[in-house]
Amino acid sequence: MLRPTEIAEYGERHAEKWLTAQGYHCHHQQRQGIRDFEARGGENNLLVHVNTAIVPQHPTEISQHDHDSICSRAMMLGFDPWLAQVQIDNHGDLVGDIVWTKLK
Repeated sequence: MLRPTEIAEYGERHAEKWLTAQGYHCHHQQRQGIRDFEARGGENNLLVHVNTAIVPQHPTEISQHDHDSICSRAMMLGFDPWLAQVQIDNHGDLVGDIVWTKLK
């Protein structure tokens, strides 16, 4: 059984792998319990928040607190804020496609 921190880490790895395949360079930071990472690309820089769930559960929507924090930090950095919703199986493997949502 995966622990909550492991679930989050698998989700982040899958999101990072997808972005790396699109030409982004990713940099992780953990601050005050909020997990997000920066993805720097040629024309766009993203600040990505990842919500992950084990199937058959679906990833939750972003909380208002996390939304405000990500959007505020992205604005300060000049990045675009994004949410990645990831589903994994009991082994941490990706199930289906990552759902990407640009935050406003």
